[in-house]
Formats: sequence, C-alpha cells, structure tokens
Amino acid sequence: MTEPNINRLAQKQAINSLPPLLMTQSNSISYRSNGHLLIIGPEDLARLAAEQIKGLRSITLLAQGGVSNQDDLHLESAMSSAADAKVIYAPISSLKGWLGAFELLVRDNQQDAFNPAKALIGQEHFDLVLDLGTQPTLQNELSPPGYYAVAPDAASFYEVLGELDGLQGEFEKPAYIQVNNDICAHADRGKTGCTRCLDVCPADAISSHNNTASHDFIIQVNTALCHGAGSCTTACPTGALSFVSPQPQSQLTQLRQLISSYSQAGGEHPALLIHAAEAQPDLQQLPDFVLPLALEEAAGVGIEIWMSMLAAGCTFVAIQLTENTPPSLQKLLRSEVALAGQLLAAMGHPAQRIQLVNEQQLGQELLQLDQQLSHWHNQPPTDPFEWQGKRATLNAALERLFEQGEALEEPVTLSTSAPYGQVLLNTNACTLCMGCVAICPTGALRGGNNEAPRLAFLEADCVQCGLCSSVCPEQAIRLEARFAPAPGIRLNERTLKEEEPFHCISCGKAFGSSSTINSIMKKLENHSYFQGEAAKRLQMCEDCRVRDSYRELAADPEAQLRL
Repeated sequence: MTEPNINRLAQKQAINSLPPLLMTQSNSISYRSNGHLLIIGPEDLARLAAEQIKGLRSITLLAQGGVSNQDDLHLESAMSSAADAKVIYAPISSLKGWLGAFELLVRDNQQDAFNPAKALIGQEHFDLVLDLGTQPTLQNELSPPGYYAVAPDAASFYEVLGELDGLQGEFEKPAYIQVNNDICAHADRGKTGCTRCLDVCPADAISSHNNTASHDFIIQVNTALCHGAGSCTTACPTGALSFVSPQPQSQLTQLRQLISSYSQAGGEHPALLIHAAEAQPDLQQLPDFVLPLALEEAAGVGIEIWMSMLAAGCTFVAIQLTENTPPSLQKLLRSEVALAGQLLAAMGHPAQRIQLVNEQQLGQELLQLDQQLSHWHNQPPTDPFEWQGKRATLNAALERLFEQGEALEEPVTLSTSAPYGQVLLNTNACTLCMGCVAICPTGALRGGNNEAPRLAFLEADCVQCGLCSSVCPEQAIRLEARFAPAPGIRLNERTLKEEEPFHCISCGKAFGSSSTINSIMKKLENHSYFQGEAAKRLQMCEDCRVRDSYRELAADPEAQLRL
C-alpha cells in the first residue's frame, strides 16, 4: 500500500483553508453605457464589423487609413454593410476615457480639434470603442474598460464582437486602490519628492494632481481606469497607496494562517508562489511543498509581505511571470526582487529566497530553487508581529530575519532609487531651523524643543524621498541610499545636531537655537526695520518683540509710517 504524501495532503488542506485574496465589491464604482459604439479603422473593416454587432443604440464609424482589400467582391460586400452607421472622415486628434465616457476629438480641414459626438449621437461622449487599427489608438498596457483593440484576423475577434452585443446599462467594479495623502511622500510645500508610483501603473490611472486647497501636488488614482494590478502599492514605500479590499493587514493575517495550516497538517519546508488569478497553476504540477496565492496581478503584494512570509517560516517566496504580465509590472518586479535580494544578502540570507519564476517551466524552477535552498528548510517561524503600517511591518520582518542569518557588519550601498538609507547633515551649515522636520512625511527626521534644540534621525523610517534636502535653505542635507542590516543602526534614533538654546535677551525665555538666531540676524542685517536698537528684536522671543515694537510706537507715533 502506497504511503500517503503528507506534504500534498497538507498543501490541499492549507489551500482550502485560505479565502480568496481577490478584490470584492464592498466599495464599488459604477459605469453607465447608453449603447453608443465608435468603431475606428479602415472603413471596409469597420463596416463589416458593425454589420455583425446587434443590440446597441448606435454605431459610428471613424474611417482611418485606406481600405484593407481592393478586391471588388470584398468592397461591394463591405460598402453595402452597416448602411445606417454614421461615418466620420477626419484624422484623430485625441481619444480618452472609459466605459460610458469616451471623449473623441478629430481635426477639421483647418486642423482645429472638435468633438463630433454631440451632433451625431446627441451626447458628448461615446460609450464603447472598437479599435481595428494596425496600431491601437490607446497605448495603455491595460486598456480602459469599454475599449477593445483587436485585429479582424485575431482569434479573439468574434469573441469581442459577441461581448459588444447589447453592452449597455449599469455596470460595477471594485474601487481597488485608496490613497492616504497624510503619509504620501510625493510633494509638500511646493517641493517634489517620491514619484515611484507614477511610472508603474499599466493602466495610466495614477497622476500628480494640483490640489487647490493645499496648493500642493497630490497623488490621485482614477478609479474608472484602475484595474487593481497593485503595482502602485508595491512601489509605494510608505503605504500611502493600498488596496481597499483586502486590506494589507488582512492579507498578512490570512497568509500566516495558510503557512500555519500547512505546518499543523504535517507539511514540511513550505514555500509561497504568488501568481495572477488568470494564470492559475495546475496544483498537480506544483511541488507538494509550494502554496499558491492568487492575486489580481502578481505585483499585488510587495516586499513587506515577502519578507514577512520568510519570517513566518517559508523557505522562499516565488513570484510568477507570464507572457501576459504587463511590461511595466515585469520591470517593477525585477527591480523590487533584485533590491530584496540585496537586503537578504546583507543579512546573511541567500538572495534567491525571494525569486521570480517563469510560467513555462514552473515546476522545474521551483524544485531547483528548493534544492538550492535546502539548508534553509524548516526555519522556525519567528515571533509574530502585528501589522503597523507598511514600513513598520517591513522593519519588524527584517529585524527577525537578521536574527536568523550571519549579517554583514557594515551597511551596503544601494542604487539611488532605493527607498532605504540615511541623511547626511553638514552640521556647520545647519541652523536647526527644523524645516526638514516639518516636511518629512514619515517622521524619520525629528526635532527637539525650545529648551533643547536638536535634530534627530531614525534610519528605518527614511524612504529617501528627498523632500528634506530640497527644502533646506542652507543646502545642508544630502541623501545616501544604503541598507544597514543591524537593527541597532536602523531602529535606534540618533542625534544629527544639537545646541544650547538661545535665550531671549529681554525675558530669558528659550525660543530657538543659537544657529537659527545668528542666521536670521545675518540675513536681515541690512533690512530697514532692523536697524539700530530695533536689531535687538531679532534676539527677543515673540512676546517681547511685540511689546518692544509697541513701546517704540508709543514713544514715537510717526514711527508706524516708516514701517
């Protein structure tokens, strides 16, 4: 009688215990299509396609380029098709939007752009777009809902036509991503910092928007365009971008339960495989110690989850790439996995513990990876830690992984784009004005108080956004991207500069640092308001400065005319 495969049984039991970590409709957005379709492409192909689409209120053809086939029978058939369709003969100026809200601009003979929709269909926008052009009009890696770019000879052509049939009414999808601008490191006080999320969205749904209320630029997610790929949440170093559902803390809790269920069922040396939901691997083709995790896209979780899973006892975390993985996601994952490998190596772990794998030879790659890491089998789970935000959770995982390896003694240098490192302060130039403290989005830079002027720094919280260096009036700050494996260096606050407080020459109150007051006096030495005895006001606290000004006005009422 064949012995049961304990790992395979434990694998199935653990997978069955894990609820899907895909988005839900708990927070959804709505689209409305009135059934007005725009078909872009050669007129003959557009007419033939339009003839086969039923159940829509109107079809408009935007003829682009010459006819695709000069055969007489073909042309006769094409030009007699879709006789009721309206036709636009004009070059495209622009096309943008999504299901129920596509705005088309074309150019007239004078090259002026205009919107033809109102005159043709009675509303300002088209609801659906079928693009038959050789090059799609919209170049997004993930197309907007309602936009279909397909060649007439493609295998999916008739499937697309069938999907367009009767596509009108109300439709919903999840509002995948939320933004917490309070912890976003993008911009503040007119300065630009982190831009990591702006370059990684395959749907072009993320933008930097001028917020008229704060007069600063903020990150915005166009929920109508967003596909929930999650690359922005992986790229964001502070956690300002996160999924609405499932929330990161739920993901971490459920993944720990997955590993725990596997181990409790007798499974050994677990590993995690992260993959896109549409690229579900065959469980029988997976090694029996690999636990698959389906997400909307493989980039849906980032380094804080990867490292936390290693700390939970996984031998490795593998992220699956397929031919359908958008190029921007592939680029992001390659960069993030390479960076994770540098951190692991610095802590004395093999860099391959977080690895990309390909769909084509998945089972073989996973087995080879497991063999390479056999000496890391059955690492005991570290003490559990609560989700405390993205960076704090990552720091907790790194601290525990440090204890398991033989870490380097010195910090390692990282690329300048890495969100880890320290600030270097020119203490001779710094005046302790605390402008850097006020603008730091993560609190990595901390100030003292009037009684003890001090600038301190916590390296673990620094995301190298550069806002501090850009706002410093003395240009006293520069960044150094690096990773210090020892938690004592990263997690312990260190003082960059401190001084004795400056005391008001009138009342003796401490109200700043000597460097700050001396710098102000130097910059204002030629100001007309601070000449003679009035210059002493720069050495007074705010209360004494006001009282001294009023005493002067009382003694010389005409002085106010000279202000």
